[in-house]
Amino acid sequence: MKRIILALAFSVVAICGCYKTASAQEILLEGPLAGAPAVRKLVKYREMRFSVGPQFGYTLLNDYMHNFMIGAKLEFNILDWLSVGVVGYYVLNAPTKLTNHISESVDIGGTATIPSESNWPSYTGASNFEDQVALMKGLYVAQIGLIPLRGKLAMFEKLFVAIDGAIFVGGGIVHFDERASCAGGGCGDLEDPTTWEPERKTQITGTFTLGIGFTAYFNDWFGLSLEYRIAPFKWNAGGTDEAGQAGTEWQLTDEDCYAGEDVCWEPIAAGKDGDYPDGKINKADRTWNANQSIALGFIFHFPLEPEITK
Repeated sequence: MKRIILALAFSVVAICGCYKTASAQEILLEGPLAGAPAVRKLVKYREMRFSVGPQFGYTLLNDYMHNFMIGAKLEFNILDWLSVGVVGYYVLNAPTKLTNHISESVDIGGTATIPSESNWPSYTGASNFEDQVALMKGLYVAQIGLIPLRGKLAMFEKLFVAIDGAIFVGGGIVHFDERASCAGGGCGDLEDPTTWEPERKTQITGTFTLGIGFTAYFNDWFGLSLEYRIAPFKWNAGGTDEAGQAGTEWQLTDEDCYAGEDVCWEPIAAGKDGDYPDGKINKADRTWNANQSIALGFIFHFPLEPEITK
């Protein structure tokens, strides 16, 4: 009992004599981290620096032509989280499997397929099909970028690289070659194969763009970027007759009825352009294309030395 009383007495003395009230506020104001910034030695990879470098891309979900994009990107980073820039691509084309399949199609006799009254002027024949589809030739846009994410990426617990994530939006122009407008005999004579070869015409149209991107920084002045972009616009990708409204409308009439009938139905043209197809190739045949692409880029930063916080 004496030992217990002695231990309790010692504890009371120790608590009353040595205990000091400590709070988070005291640590913040008086501790070793008082007044310290949230992050020290932060490398500002972007702020007040130019970023420039080559870009290599490819469009996704291509129907008739693969589009391989070669270009460059130039950005000025106003802040570490805000940039303005321009991106330009020149595009190389190659036929897809679908285009090759149609171009190599043959009839039951083994000869190349040819157009008929039911598909003219949409189809100019197997030998000419590759020449009637549209070709994307260039994409040139200006954009604003927001960089809300940054951090580090670790690989195999040994390689560490700084990364950031960006969202960008902007607008510009798309340059493409599209089948030239024609109607009736202007598209060629169905009875004369020498007139079937279609013509292309250079077109330029506006587009807006948006997407996301990630950049990995391997040192103070060099990085690698990966971007996903959409740039929607309208074009006639297949060079086909898409305008008009399918189906037929009917109306009541008292003419040309069967014997014994007072009224009957007769078909009338459907849609303002007439029944589908309308027999012409023109702007009305254009449809929206999202023009999705993915691009890999090499980024060089100037000046070479970034700002580092204290």
